[in-house]
Amino acid sequence: MYYSFEDIHSKLNAAISIKTLKNWANKIEKVTDRKFKRDSAKNTAGNVYSYKVFTETDLEDFQQLILLREKNIPLEEAMKKVFMSESEKKKREEILLSKLEYEENKRDMKELIMLTKNLLQENTEFQERLLKLEDKILND
Repeated sequence: MYYSFEDIHSKLNAAISIKTLKNWANKIEKVTDRKFKRDSAKNTAGNVYSYKVFTETDLEDFQQLILLREKNIPLEEAMKKVFMSESEKKKREEILLSKLEYEENKRDMKELIMLTKNLLQENTEFQERLLKLEDKILND
C-alpha cells in the first residue's frame, strides 16, 4: 500500500505542513541515497506526470525524523541518520576518513619539505665552514 503526501500528513497528525513534507522529501533524495517510489497519472490535458508515493517504512522514517527534529538535531543530520542506507553511511564514512588521512598526509609532507629545506641549508653552511677550514689549514 502506498501513501500520498496528504496521507502521510494525516498519519503524522499534521506535525508538519504538507509543504514542509514535500520540501523534506525532495531534500532527503538530495542528501541521502533514498529515492521514493513514484506513481504516474494523467492531468486534465492528458499529459502524464509523476508524483511521489510513500510506503509504511517511509511513514515510520518520517515519524522518526520528526522526533529527531524535536530533539533539535539539525535537519540534514537527522535526514542522513534516518533515511540513508547503512552501505551509504559506511561509504561516506570511508570517504571522510580518506579525506582526513589525505589532510594528515599533506601536513606531514609540508613538514618534511620544511625539514629537508632546513637540512639543505645546514648542509650548505657546513660545506662553507669546511671550505674555510680547509683553506685555513692549507694557508697556515
